[in-house]
Amino acid sequence: MSAELYERSTKMVRFNELSMEMTGALASHAESQQLVIADDMPAWLTHSVNLPSQSLLGKLFGRRANRADKDREHDVLVVLHTTHLLLVTAGENRGTAALSVPLSQASVRVGSALETSFTAIEDSGITVGGFPGDHGQAGTFYIGLGPEPAGAECAEAIRAAITDAKNP
Repeated sequence: MSAELYERSTKMVRFNELSMEMTGALASHAESQQLVIADDMPAWLTHSVNLPSQSLLGKLFGRRANRADKDREHDVLVVLHTTHLLLVTAGENRGTAALSVPLSQASVRVGSALETSFTAIEDSGITVGGFPGDHGQAGTFYIGLGPEPAGAECAEAIRAAITDAKNP
């Protein structure tokens, strides 16, 4: 049995709705990769709240459900560029950072890359692969998505864009 770690909500956003830190990180990363960001590009924002622990000791010590995550809440922005998938993460302790992967090099699967047959799927998230990794291995990034229709729409848009990029 797997306890729920996060409460997530996903919505489609416009860039002017984002924090200055997120738009700054997105702009800086896009410029470093020579990518032009247009106002009409599809973008989704997921807000994740690290739930309080449900264990007796966790409640006693005021721990969070995911003790490895030092943030009580964080945001993940997904931007679907014509050639790349761009991601921006922001949280009080983790700071704000951006990364991207060319759609033609990316892969996607439903759920977390860390799931095993002994763990339950926590939510409707997806794992995107193809990022630069360590020791010659490709890196992955898990995108937790909320239960709203926008979460499913985001996942499907990413899957379709990657499929289209690989099959022109």
